[in-house]
Amino acid sequence: MMSHRPSKQTASSKASKDKVIDQALHAPDYFVRANAIKQIQDQNILWRIALNDPDYFVRQTAVEKIEDQQMLVRIAHEEKDYYVRLAAVKKVECPKSLAKIVLSSQNDYYICKDALSNITDNDVLASLVEGITDRDIKSAAVQAITDQQVLAHIARTNSDFYVRSDALKKITDQQVLSFIALNDQDFYVRALAVHQIDDPVVVQEVATSDQDYYVRGQAVSRISDVKVLREIALNDPDFEVRKKAIANIYDTETLNFLSDAVTDSFLLRKIKTQIESLP
Repeated sequence: MMSHRPSKQTASSKASKDKVIDQALHAPDYFVRANAIKQIQDQNILWRIALNDPDYFVRQTAVEKIEDQQMLVRIAHEEKDYYVRLAAVKKVECPKSLAKIVLSSQNDYYICKDALSNITDNDVLASLVEGITDRDIKSAAVQAITDQQVLAHIARTNSDFYVRSDALKKITDQQVLSFIALNDQDFYVRALAVHQIDDPVVVQEVATSDQDYYVRGQAVSRISDVKVLREIALNDPDFEVRKKAIANIYDTETLNFLSDAVTDSFLLRKIKTQIESLP
């Protein structure tokens, strides 16, 4: 009976493979180990190197070849070196796993930012906004959200005005923007909303009725109706708002009317300068 012996080519291939693995595990030069890893497909060997090699570059090289999602998630949570963790985070696919990485990594903004960039589930991102404590990372989570309804909910209900502002900047729905401009409890958020509103009626309502002079001033800067501006220049209780209204008037007749009606010397100079600047 003939015995089946491995061919010389097979034996040579195995010897070559074993040599590569031995180099990846034991070569004293980290660069030799890293180069050897590029030829390895065995996930268990890669996992062993990713956990145990003393050099971060070698561990990173191994992580970049790991496909097992559980292994990658564990490395993302447990690895101490930033670059190795980042390599793992970039390969994690599960939105909920990425969310957990974000929540446990808030001391490292860039790890969180990369994890957030891989999350496309808007509901997961919305829940993260509620759970994150770091303001910059929370802002990055809002920036990753694309769903207008989710953004509108955050802009209307989140307790942090910074978060509401971040959501507001991405909203295009005019009804939502108008509601916020008229109702948000924070003056900065209302002023921000005014600059995104297209409806002149709502802008005029804010300019004439908002309790905060800064918000009224921001609204006034978006008004072109001369009659409305004239009334604001005459009647607004705040000097700065009246000044903004005058700065937006380019009608000589109206400016001449105001020069007769206004008594404040600074505003009179402002009116005069405005008249002189007209063609």
